[in-house]
Amino acid sequence: MNAISTGSVHAIVVTYNPTPDYLWRLIASLADQVEKIIVVDNGSANIALWRARCDAGAYVELIALPQNMGIAYAQNAGNDRARMTGAQYLIYFDQDSIITPCFVSSLKAAFLSLSQTRRVALVAPVFKDEQQGFFYPLVWFSRYGTRRKIFPTGQESSAILVSIAISSGSFTSMAVMDHVGAMRSDFFIDYVDIEWCLRAVNAGYVLFAIPSVCMVHSIGERSIPFLKWRLPIHSEARRYYRIRNGFLLLRLSHVPTLLALREVMINMVYQCILLATQKNKMLQLRHFLRGVRDGLGALWRG
Repeated sequence: MNAISTGSVHAIVVTYNPTPDYLWRLIASLADQVEKIIVVDNGSANIALWRARCDAGAYVELIALPQNMGIAYAQNAGNDRARMTGAQYLIYFDQDSIITPCFVSSLKAAFLSLSQTRRVALVAPVFKDEQQGFFYPLVWFSRYGTRRKIFPTGQESSAILVSIAISSGSFTSMAVMDHVGAMRSDFFIDYVDIEWCLRAVNAGYVLFAIPSVCMVHSIGERSIPFLKWRLPIHSEARRYYRIRNGFLLLRLSHVPTLLALREVMINMVYQCILLATQKNKMLQLRHFLRGVRDGLGALWRG
């Protein structure tokens, strides 16, 4: 385990029924890049398959939650432990993330360099689809919620200003986290990273994507073709949180109303496509209606 100069970096890896080989691959890749790896498990049924190996690593600490508390709660638990153990910088990963040998040091260097002249909340890699080979677009929002998509090529030499970033692979400091605040555990999973990023922007921070740092990624358990797009397919329970949390965004003053309305509408259209194309229509419909009910209920109460 090699310490990185000018401040310790702790990696926070959130797991839920991980494939052990993928998790070991990530931990092995991180071993020489960070001072400590904090694995926060969300009540995995297969934890017995890999717990002993985590416990045997001096630089790995496992926090085993009794049940699935959601990614936000798990990230907050990891943040709290990292704070107690002296972390100055944080980097987040999903259980199946794939990184290069200089991944962390490259992001840290970018964060420190950009922070000399800007108030930086985080830096993030660009993402490349592991099946199709394309780069996912980056997004910048105006203060009114209008958006501009930026399509990276991976060849850019300068950091790209963005408004939101996927949490996996994102690099920040403990000082920023303490100022912006914890992830919203009531969101459970969807929009957790988006809400935090927009909260940071509202607090006067900026965010950057670093094109020279790339992460292979796949969104959704699978995808289906629809017109000229490929639509990622998540579980029915995940769709519930997507639908509900879209409405919850409408309650937040730091989220532009136009942006939140757009998310609500997209979620509705998306769900209609799923109802038309997927076999488990009743299950899809049940989670959809529950998400709408709970989302509107939260709006009326708030």
